[in-house]
Amino acid sequence: MDTQNTPIHIRLWNRDFWLLAIANLLLTMAVYMQILHYPIMMNEAHTTYQQIAVAMGAQGIGLFVLGPFCSFLVQKFRRNHVCEVAVLVIAICFVLPMLLKVEQLPFPWMAIGTRFLTGAFFGLAQMVLTSTLIVDCTESFQRTEANYAAAWFGRFAVSLGPLLVCILIPIVGFDTSVWVSVGLVVAAAVLIALVRFPFRAPEDQVPHVSLDRFFMPEGWLLFINLFIATLAIGMVLTTAHHTIFYSMLMVGFLLALLAGKYIFVNAELKSEAVAGLLIIGAALIIMLTRDAPSVPYITPVLIGLGAGLIGSRFLLFYIKLSRHCQRGTSQSSFFLAWEAGISIGLGLGYFIFDNKLTLEAALILVSLALILYVIFTHSWYLKHKNR
Repeated sequence: MDTQNTPIHIRLWNRDFWLLAIANLLLTMAVYMQILHYPIMMNEAHTTYQQIAVAMGAQGIGLFVLGPFCSFLVQKFRRNHVCEVAVLVIAICFVLPMLLKVEQLPFPWMAIGTRFLTGAFFGLAQMVLTSTLIVDCTESFQRTEANYAAAWFGRFAVSLGPLLVCILIPIVGFDTSVWVSVGLVVAAAVLIALVRFPFRAPEDQVPHVSLDRFFMPEGWLLFINLFIATLAIGMVLTTAHHTIFYSMLMVGFLLALLAGKYIFVNAELKSEAVAGLLIIGAALIIMLTRDAPSVPYITPVLIGLGAGLIGSRFLLFYIKLSRHCQRGTSQSSFFLAWEAGISIGLGLGYFIFDNKLTLEAALILVSLALILYVIFTHSWYLKHKNR
């Protein structure tokens, strides 16, 4: 029987890996803080919800823009410097809308543009960080574990970033909250700079545009399946902007981490993804049909638990699907499916602008993702995996 093969070693956790993992956490937290910052800024500028929707979805499109140049950039320049520059550009993107929020400027288009640029440079930074830097600082037999652990740091940021905004704004105000997100990005750049990477001579005749470190076409069905699932998660995030939701979402992520380590470690291979999608579907049904006082506490825990389970499983599927020297590309492909789905899902949620309709649409998407996985994706993966 195929089992989960979840890595659980402890030898990985050296100084360099800790620095890069925390940098990943801080950077992703700062980016997810913007899912509350941007709607607040755009509402203050009297923009429409359709414009907010375009801005939120623009990041998901921007993620794909610089990826084709990732391999060339890390061969042409020092790979850690590419990541550091990309991270610092993200900090500038966070500051610009707040500094230029005046009536004389077409603020909606500026907000859309900065979200798009944030996506472009966040995509580049994460591709270099996960597909190159984290791989380079670990031994070959530890790399699956390194990818798994680093992804969990980024996953926790989905709840920790917005939760930090919910805590900060009532205490220190909106502007200070934005500057905190900038500080987190700068801190991430500093942590990356503290890691020393040996010089690597560039390869001869490196193409300017390539799929290397960007996208793995062999994983197209995994991409579609994960994208549909995270599209639903992004839509759910538009329905709750308060401390309880994100606190309980974090509890769900922690439960998913424990479940992967202790419950699903020897379970049948299909079980983790199926359970995750069923749990998210159950949470959406509860949100649509129940209004008990416990619902705001229970449902985000279920959303976090389900999202954590499918994120872990699809990440390991991508790794096992990749051929030799494709590990970094598999990480970038997983990142694109996860982040693009959430960002575009946020845009769809704001475009619909009706919590009930948004949750119903999310439920349809989760059901579609489950059907696709059970009927096609799982058997397709078993036929095509390389590890």
